Amino acid sequence: MQINSIAPKITNTSFKGGLSRLGQSVQKKDSFASKLNNFAEGRGMNIGRAAFLVLIASCTLIPRFLKARDDDERSEIIRRDVTTILTISFAMKALKAGACQLMAKKSGIPLTFTNIPENANKFKKALGYFQQKGTTAFSAEDITANYANIDNKDALSRMLEFVDKNNGNVGKFATFDKAKAGKNKPDGPLYTAFKKLLGDDFDFSKPNQEIINAINAKDANNAAFIDIAEVLKDTKTNPISKFAKGIGAIFETASLAAVTGFLGFGLPKLNEKITKDKYFDKNGGNLPRYENPDSGVPLREMPISKTLSSSQMMLFQSFMGTSSHLKQQQKGLSDTGFNKNA
Repeated sequence: MQINSIAPKITNTSFKGGLSRLGQSVQKKDSFASKLNNFAEGRGMNIGRAAFLVLIASCTLIPRFLKARDDDERSEIIRRDVTTILTISFAMKALKAGACQLMAKKSGIPLTFTNIPENANKFKKALGYFQQKGTTAFSAEDITANYANIDNKDALSRMLEFVDKNNGNVGKFATFDKAKAGKNKPDGPLYTAFKKLLGDDFDFSKPNQEIINAINAKDANNAAFIDIAEVLKDTKTNPISKFAKGIGAIFETASLAAVTGFLGFGLPKLNEKITKDKYFDKNGGNLPRYENPDSGVPLREMPISKTLSSSQMMLFQSFMGTSSHLKQQQKGLSDTGFNKNA
């Protein structure tokens, strides 16, 4: 038998065995592989938050801090980069989750989930909006799983129990597309189907469990369940799903706009003001302790002229211009920043 004919079999067996052992190690509680998996585990396509913070700190924050030219630049990097990382990691999630939570109370439709106990104190509940596994807004996939594909009585009952357990309002859910008073519009298909099931005079302001019990008491072959299924089984016609996804998209866009505005405009202006206030008074003159030209006001030179060697500068001469032109560039750049003769 030729050796090369059995080599692929040996390789495949070893590879599969290695994957099997790795999978078993990940499933084993308190193993290193299990802890590493939990550390990096994300949600959907997103990397785990802890792993993201370690990655961005080691690849962005630390190198930039070490390459800073002076104490002012180091303090600016800490203020800007740390604030940016924390904002991206925590603020967007908290803003979206908080807004969805407020809308959920108004509409009666749960739009967030949480692992924070109901009896937790206010601080823990507030902190939950920033935690990865705390209070989190439903994704589009979560909304479809919770509120769509309802095609029979049992599925409807499970969904309404879900609404009840997540502090929703079953009555508001059933009357979601009820015609508003004063408007000449008919009731929507969802409310019409629930009235057909429970009667025109049914009181939907009753507690959640009373409404659920009334629905469970109906015969599964009741034609109204088919009407409800026609409304809720498809995300294209499902008013609850369309509303929840629309709210999620609106608040996510609003959160992104708020964070982008703060990081793109607010934070740089704040950094600039803090640095200027360190050296200058309100009229733009030097503070008394920096009036002496030798007092230590930083002079920032053109970075490229310091990092390239003479041979490299010759190589890129056509891009950089002549040496005299470089000196002019250096002088112009120095005049725009802090200098000892300011």
